[in-house]
Amino acid sequence: MKKNKLIALFVLIPCLVFAQQEYSNIMLSSSEEQTLYFYDYQPDLIIKADYSEMSEAENKYPEQLMQSVLSATNQEWVDYNTLGGAERSDQKPTSHFEKIKSMDKEKNYFELHHKLTFNVGEIPTAIIKFFIYQDDSPPISGAMVMQNVNGRWYKGSDASLSSLSIIVMRLKSDVLGGVILGDSNDENINDLRNRVTTESGVELLKLEAEFTSWYSPVRNEGQLNLYIDSETW
Repeated sequence: MKKNKLIALFVLIPCLVFAQQEYSNIMLSSSEEQTLYFYDYQPDLIIKADYSEMSEAENKYPEQLMQSVLSATNQEWVDYNTLGGAERSDQKPTSHFEKIKSMDKEKNYFELHHKLTFNVGEIPTAIIKFFIYQDDSPPISGAMVMQNVNGRWYKGSDASLSSLSIIVMRLKSDVLGGVILGDSNDENINDLRNRVTTESGVELLKLEAEFTSWYSPVRNEGQLNLYIDSETW
C-alpha cells in the first residue's frame, strides 16, 4: 500500500496551496476495481465567484468548475458547466442570475473540505464535499459530482454515484481519509476500515451498507457521533 503526500497549486486561486493525499485501490462493484484518490484540503479551500465572463472559465480542474458554477450569471453559462449542456442543465430563473450579479463575494462562497477522484469506466470523476456560505445564513453542506470529458470538467448527475456522494458529504474528513488511506491512529476509524475492506481494497457496497446501518432500522447515535460530520444535513 503506497501513500504519497503532494503539494498542489491550482492556478485559479493565486498563491493558495493545499495538501493532497492519495491511495490506490477501491472496488466500485463486485466486478470492477478502480484507483481512487483522496484529497484533504488543508486548510479548507475557499472558492469565490471571481469569474466575470464565461470565457474565463476553462474548467481544467474540478475546483475551477466549482468557481465557474458559482460565477455563472446566465443560462448559457449554466449549460456550459453541465455535462449534456442545455438538455441536462438546471433551468434557472432570471432572479437567480440577478442575485449572482449583485451578491457580496466575501459573504457568498464555497468552502471545500475533501475530494475523491476516480474513473467511472474510462471517465475521470470527482466528488467534492463543500459548504456553501450565503450572506449571513448558516452554511449548508453539499457534494458535487463532476466528470471530465474531452479535457474539460463538467457538473454531472450520474445516478450510480448518488449514495457515494452522500457518504462523501456526511463523513468527517479524517474518517473518510483514514478509511481510504489506512493511516489513522484512531481505533474507531480503523475498526470501520476493517469492516468495509477486502483483500482488494475498500469495497463501496460494504461502505454503503455500513453507512445505512447507522440510520436504519434504528438510528445509532454512537456510530453517528464517531463518524458523521455534525454540520452536514
